[in-house]
Amino acid sequence: MKRPGKSSQQGAVAIEFAMLFAVFFVVVYGIIAYSIPMLLLLTFKQVSADAARATLQVDPANAAYIQLISREVTAVVQRSWLPESWRGGHCPAPEQDAAGLNWSPLPGHAGQPSYGNIALDNRDPAAPRYVLHVCLQRGYNHDGPSGQRAIVPTLRLLGITIPSLPEDDGEVVIRGATTVTL
Repeated sequence: MKRPGKSSQQGAVAIEFAMLFAVFFVVVYGIIAYSIPMLLLLTFKQVSADAARATLQVDPANAAYIQLISREVTAVVQRSWLPESWRGGHCPAPEQDAAGLNWSPLPGHAGQPSYGNIALDNRDPAAPRYVLHVCLQRGYNHDGPSGQRAIVPTLRLLGITIPSLPEDDGEVVIRGATTVTL
């Protein structure tokens, strides 16, 4: 009985390799493509929490209290590991709650965008307090300007987009925020 030679099996091995390589590539690409937005989200939350914590040391008796808060928030954001093109401000104000706070954006500091909003909570007239909302965000879209484009390009195969991230008004925005009462 004659055994088939190696040359008759080379085509089958090439087809198997091509199919498994495609599956392996999509899995590895998916891991990388989803890990970058997750890393950004967690970093934005951590940096906003650190910035909110740093504002607690600002003296509320100072006449330029809001400007000092903005300076402190900007300093913490600038000290983070995030490159300037990956971090953005100008987040929308938090949605109205039962308190009905009137939010206004923090002033920009040192040429940086506004990294949050502030409101005066005077429900207790004897002790009015400020409420600070620190927020970082970045667009993560398939197309658009370079500062709003995905860091790892999105892959579209057979009607499936990798990574498939939630959209807000047709735009993918990664946002991390912290709210603190001062």
